[in-house]
Amino acid sequence: MENIFMIIKDKTEFFEALNEWEASKIPSGKPETKDPDELYLSQREAARFLRVSLPTLISWKKARKIPFYQHGRKVLFKKSEVLEAMKNSVM
Repeated sequence: MENIFMIIKDKTEFFEALNEWEASKIPSGKPETKDPDELYLSQREAARFLRVSLPTLISWKKARKIPFYQHGRKVLFKKSEVLEAMKNSVM
């Protein structure tokens, strides 16, 4: 077992130890896939962003040409996935 007690002589040693401890808490496996800065768009916002009509966006959604998330009646689009879909396909 590691010695959990150490004598810290100055500020820099303290911050180095703190950084090592913080780094040890991060799991080394799969990186976290959830991005807290990810922007979700409603159907209207996505249509406005893509500069298409709402019926066009809905038809793309029904044809599975554009990725979306639905919970009950609420439909959301991830902005990054919408951009990627537009880059990878010809509508």
